[in-house]
Amino acid sequence: MKIIAIDRNEIGLIKPLWEKLNAHHLAASRHFKEHYAKFTFEKRMEDLKKRDRLIAYVAQDNGENIGYCVASVDALNGEIDSLFVEEAYRGKGVGEKLASSALIWLEEKRCVTKRVSIAEGNEDALKFYKRFGFAKRLTVMQMRDRAAKRKISDKLLP
Repeated sequence: MKIIAIDRNEIGLIKPLWEKLNAHHLAASRHFKEHYAKFTFEKRMEDLKKRDRLIAYVAQDNGENIGYCVASVDALNGEIDSLFVEEAYRGKGVGEKLASSALIWLEEKRCVTKRVSIAEGNEDALKFYKRFGFAKRLTVMQMRDRAAKRKISDKLLP
């Protein structure tokens, strides 16, 4: 297995793996299935490419892409934006190598803050990131769907 770095111009290499991650989030989400059902790789990459700096690390085994980690920097804030490893390779250190590569890159970019967001339904990932020194700082909540928003409107409007 080897880890290679790719830049924003080669980011399309991770599309099949990203789509598997999105499918995982769709299946695991209790409240945001609509979001993942409509979410596309192109939309996600469009958002990420707006960041000051962007890199992806790809894990390969016998020339096959088996995992990736995307990291970005805006000003002095670094983020692990996305990480996925094929199921057959989980528990074998691939994710650790990808995350470590991204964190080293964020250090080299002199990021003051390093963060990662965990999707609702994917709370098992918390244990993984805690091993790198991440800890919950705050909880961000988002309204679930249009029906919930209508309930609020009905309560506020006469």
